[in-house]
Amino acid sequence: MNRHFIRYVVVALFCLMAASLVHAQDAVANAKPTDAQAQKDYAQAQTAESAGNYDSAIKLYGEVIQTEPSFWQASFKRGEAYAVQENYKAAVEDYNQVIKLQPDYALVYVARAVAYEQLNDHTNAIADSNKAIELKASDDYVYFNRGLAYLGIKEFEKAITDFTYWINLNPKTYPVAYFYRSRAYYAVSNLKGALDDLDIFIELQPKSGTVLADRAYVKRLMGHYEDAISDYTKAIDLKPTGLDRLYYERGETYGLQGKYDKMIEDLRQYAKIAGSQTETAVLTLLKNHPE
Repeated sequence: MNRHFIRYVVVALFCLMAASLVHAQDAVANAKPTDAQAQKDYAQAQTAESAGNYDSAIKLYGEVIQTEPSFWQASFKRGEAYAVQENYKAAVEDYNQVIKLQPDYALVYVARAVAYEQLNDHTNAIADSNKAIELKASDDYVYFNRGLAYLGIKEFEKAITDFTYWINLNPKTYPVAYFYRSRAYYAVSNLKGALDDLDIFIELQPKSGTVLADRAYVKRLMGHYEDAISDYTKAIDLKPTGLDRLYYERGETYGLQGKYDKMIEDLRQYAKIAGSQTETAVLTLLKNHPE
């Protein structure tokens, strides 16, 4: 869609990822190394990870791996900790080791797919998602992540299918899924579908200035100028990133209505914020309409 469609609150994705890996408790968290010292280190690592002390957890998991390399659960847990720290390359390396030792463990493919997607390696993210589904992974988050990957390679219909599957399982639970599906709908020129999803997102997250701006843009394309201006105004009041562009677009919308005085007012606000980045055409227009 327009430039407001940036990657939405990556923290939300981290939370989803962390939630997805909780399902590994049976095969990972409850497992124990055979070596006595490794058992102590593993227990301390889990405690540190639960407390959010990921540096300590990573160090302790490393001790377990060094002491007992065949205990693949430590590599999986260290990969999880690396992922939460956004060190996805290190996470992938640990997940690779898990797959060497336990190639049929479905959730490691879910986790590696998440890491690959965060690295913008959409092809490998899709391949790992497919493998996780083939192995009947217990975590359906894999469909959401695969939807992101399909979006990344512009396979929009496939992305819509995966996002829809996830949404049907989690209706009105994760607003971010509606956000991304709206992107896919927009890409295939389904403006109504995009608008419907943005409506749901804003119902769940009404204080998102960025998404209000996106909805305003869609409404403008559909010719709903008054509604678009209302959304632009709400977005401006929230002062999100890109405030200058909101004034610019609301001004354009006023212009489409023939409300030129209001258009000029908004373009002046745009120019004040944009400064030296103000578009030449706007500067010329404002020069011809002095205050």
